[in-house]
Amino acid sequence: MNLFLARLRNRWLKARLRGKTLHPSARKNLTALDHLELFHRARSCRYVVVDLETTGLSLTHDRVVSVGAFRIVEGRIRLGDVFSELVNPGRNIPPASIKVHGIVPDMVMDARPAREVLDAFLVFLGADILVAHHASFDLYFINKVMRQAHGFSVQNLVLDTVALCREIAFPPHRYPYGINLNNMKCSLDAIADHFDIEVYQRHTAVGDALATAMVFQRILAQIEKRRSGLLRDLVKAGGIF
Repeated sequence: MNLFLARLRNRWLKARLRGKTLHPSARKNLTALDHLELFHRARSCRYVVVDLETTGLSLTHDRVVSVGAFRIVEGRIRLGDVFSELVNPGRNIPPASIKVHGIVPDMVMDARPAREVLDAFLVFLGADILVAHHASFDLYFINKVMRQAHGFSVQNLVLDTVALCREIAFPPHRYPYGINLNNMKCSLDAIADHFDIEVYQRHTAVGDALATAMVFQRILAQIEKRRSGLLRDLVKAGGIF
């Protein structure tokens, strides 16, 4: 599905929800695609780079425990414009997951539930383009809560840095730093190493979001060097609809 079809779907959704009572953040989210034009310079667009930490890797059983995000404006990461919040998953956190992200049950005991954190994140996100590494994973959890809370998925354009790296950042037929492009095993560690990016606080939502934001900066530089530098390049290479 391309941006044109996504807009048609969005218009149908607006018509279906017209007159219904929605949370203000959800109502605002319905307009997220209105301003986008494929011929805008990619660097001139606004992006929110997000990462989630979860209780595990199961899409069916696991829940979010932390959300971290940074905003990119004119190609620059706004370090002071950050979203960071723990989430009460409403279930136990397995020891195997604690070993990865270091979030223990006591840390989330008094945290807000996913629905409340989602609404706060929607306010932070606004109409900006959403960016994530292996974006389909993060998007699944976001949309699961979004549909439960508001009855529809997030309407923002979503870009996946894995697909963008595979299509734009790396020269064809090369497998740098152990990145297997054919099998899509593009770990954040390997890609950050390729770009000489030091990852701070790995496997924390804020740390991984910052690393992904720096990777995305390199991608923006690459499309200006190798392609037209327009938003359409990003959408074609790594858009998720």
